[in-house]
Amino acid sequence: MFEQGIVQNLLGIENLIHDTLTIQDYRGYPILLDLEEFNNYPLSDEILRMKNLQFVLDFREQPKPNHKLVSPEPHFVEEERNLIENHFFYLGSRYKSEDIEEWECFQMDCEGHLVSMISHESNFQLSNESIEHLSNFQHLIFFAHTNFYVSNTTEDSTNLSLLSNLRRLSMTFENEFQNPELFKDLGLFSNLLYLDLWSHNGFENYKFDNFPFLYYISYR
Repeated sequence: MFEQGIVQNLLGIENLIHDTLTIQDYRGYPILLDLEEFNNYPLSDEILRMKNLQFVLDFREQPKPNHKLVSPEPHFVEEERNLIENHFFYLGSRYKSEDIEEWECFQMDCEGHLVSMISHESNFQLSNESIEHLSNFQHLIFFAHTNFYVSNTTEDSTNLSLLSNLRRLSMTFENEFQNPELFKDLGLFSNLLYLDLWSHNGFENYKFDNFPFLYYISYR
């Protein structure tokens, strides 16, 4: 950290560790590295070789996605590229480029594995089918959806247990939320360290007692 200029002193290390967006697993190993106002790039090979790490970096008006800036030529592994192109290509409808590696909604680690997926598309449905496809990304640690629609009927309930390896989850609910079963499923996420939920109606009637390992939780 000192050699890279990420921190200047011990206070800088303490601030980095306690930043709510710099998240560690139970070993203290970072799964998300959030750096702001840091211009000493490229990062070292030691940092770039860290697996299952999502970078959140402030590159100051750089048009490229983070993984294009922290690694010279990152490329998705073929299997995961095929999954994205076959099942999630429409998530890049807002981008001009046809190259999925140019899209900010997908982030990869140093080995070309998908570690983060952010969906802004209103037509995305977290259905059993889409969950099954997402579960094939074994290195996926962060999923965020800003127009999340969840069914309030038992018949259409989704099997979220297939995503139990997620470390970070962020969802904004568009419809009136009336499905407490969702939180029972999330309670099975043994690796979940970060949970951010937002609903127009709030979550006043729901309890979040089944998340003993959460590092950060926010619900509004």
